[in-house]
Amino acid sequence: MRAILIGGGPVSCLVARQLRKLSIEVDIYERGPDPRLPRTGRGHSFNLTLTLRGLSTLDPELRDVLYGHGVPCPRRVVHHDDGSLTSQPYGTKEHHLLSIPRHVLHCTLLTEAEEAGARVFFDHEAIKVDTRNARAVFVAKDKGVREAEGDLLLGVDGANSIVRHEMTKAGARLEVQQEFIKHGYIELHMPPGGKGEHALRTMTSGDDRHALHLWPRGEFVLIAQPNQDGSYTTTLFMPLDPDENGRPGLRQLTTSAAVKAFFYKYFPDAVSLLPDLTDDFFAAPPASLKIVRCNPFHYGRTVLLGDAAHTMVPFYGQGINCSFEDVATFIELFQRALTRHDPAAAVQQTLADFTAARKAPGDAIIALSRAHLDELSAQAGQQQYHTQRRIERELHERYPDHFVPLYQRVAFTTIPYDVSLELYERDQQALTDLLERFDPETESGKIHQAFGERIGGKGRSVAGHTDPGTTAGAGGVTTATAPGRGGKK
Repeated sequence: MRAILIGGGPVSCLVARQLRKLSIEVDIYERGPDPRLPRTGRGHSFNLTLTLRGLSTLDPELRDVLYGHGVPCPRRVVHHDDGSLTSQPYGTKEHHLLSIPRHVLHCTLLTEAEEAGARVFFDHEAIKVDTRNARAVFVAKDKGVREAEGDLLLGVDGANSIVRHEMTKAGARLEVQQEFIKHGYIELHMPPGGKGEHALRTMTSGDDRHALHLWPRGEFVLIAQPNQDGSYTTTLFMPLDPDENGRPGLRQLTTSAAVKAFFYKYFPDAVSLLPDLTDDFFAAPPASLKIVRCNPFHYGRTVLLGDAAHTMVPFYGQGINCSFEDVATFIELFQRALTRHDPAAAVQQTLADFTAARKAPGDAIIALSRAHLDELSAQAGQQQYHTQRRIERELHERYPDHFVPLYQRVAFTTIPYDVSLELYERDQQALTDLLERFDPETESGKIHQAFGERIGGKGRSVAGHTDPGTTAGAGGVTTATAPGRGGKK
């Protein structure tokens, strides 16, 4: 069998590697150049954050490779507008994000795909895709036209997917919803401090230098993600246009003086750590952010994976994790179908099952990612928010089988996103009632006791899925301990 992959990003490279393990021939067609070659110019990017959900889909050897290029972040540090800091763990002491530059992840997975036997054709732009029959025509830079045909075609070509567009032209009756949010972003660079140490170590101590740093300022937020060389990939997310209170948008910051004045007003403690602030700010126009939902994810012998199927805004940090989960689900379904059907029937069965398995979780994490912007930019700067998060952590530590904070379920379990959201909404009903009855600042002990009385020692299940935090969950193994290097727990 042969699979044609259109798009050569990280998700494409991962699925190519996994398909090769099934002895399927794989051809990747990427419209851009080899990212491992010296780059000219500068695009838009920010670090990707892998969590247990995405890491647990990878074999131990590949996880070990990625940990070798990333920085584990067990917490986030909030920089308040009064200059104070709040350090907030992401989960229990074992939990962390793995911050890794997108370019590094891409190049690493590309090499892995090639070593597994995938063929990669760079500078090949798809101009026509026959999604019914897994065929495509490409214009190759300086090499004319190339045609490709396989038993299966995968659209892993991102938010502006040409494959998704060709599916609609072919009569797929594809429902597609596209929405631009009002925010955009600018990427900045925070170089290492003295002796190559992380620059923000001057503000914090201990593991906080291996943290995601956050400056919440209402409608906008500055985020700094650590890299191994001591630098931080720093991103300003804010509306593209002015708000109703007269605060500027990214498009109104058109001079060096305006940019400096804005940063001195809202992020004064970060200015000295951004020596190339204005050069970085104007290195590229502000990038837009959008959401894309579609249904179904397949047509004919073609299927969409990753951002081509479900484009989300980056505020929950789950885009790459959701996409890696797509790959794991697709490979598992395909492998199972191949043992039960002939190849053609296996393809049809797999594509239908994939849409059924991934549509609801995709919709749920899209909604959560959008809602999380308010948490990052506004709520994270409020004491009430941190108090409630502290109560949630305490309840989880005391009753780990009966209360799990939403972020922990989403990032550090493999319970489907939609089920995680449903479970959390039920938990929130109980927690809201307790917070109305007791003062969380002075009566946390009473909240703990009342919650214990409410659950009465009984377990809980939703839609057939257990929610223990440490036992089997839907769609995989739910675990409270993140896999580390070499697959160690």
